[in-house]
Amino acid sequence: NFTIHGLWPDNKSRILHDCDPDERYITIRDPKKVDELDKRWPQMRYDSFYGKDRQPLWKYEFLKHGTCGTNRYKQPAYFDLAMKLKDKFDPLAILRNRGITPGLTYDLDDIERPIMTATIKVPSLKCIEKPPGNVELSEIGICF
Repeated sequence: NFTIHGLWPDNKSRILHDCDPDERYITIRDPKKVDELDKRWPQMRYDSFYGKDRQPLWKYEFLKHGTCGTNRYKQPAYFDLAMKLKDKFDPLAILRNRGITPGLTYDLDDIERPIMTATIKVPSLKCIEKPPGNVELSEIGICF
């Protein structure tokens, strides 16, 4: 499945970051909210317990990008919005509904078109090559 990488506010000309150095991250303690967030935005560099307890990725992303939208979205709303967007515009579900199956080969347009149909924007697709000669889709960036 695809997971959330981040939710990054912008000003239509560039991605904003590090907007409010005085903003603090409040560790999420509600176990239900932590599990919901971890399902959609796992902290894959860490084991599950450490990631959920210390929340290093969520803290990093909120302080780097989330602080740029705190005039509209305080921390809880920032994470809620990220999860709502993931659920509403689930890239894997969008692709599966168009017959795109992981592990098979497709043209760029075959992947781009269904995402555009659902989001009304051209997605940013990133691929990796592994092993040499085998290109895999690794990231779908969507602007809202």
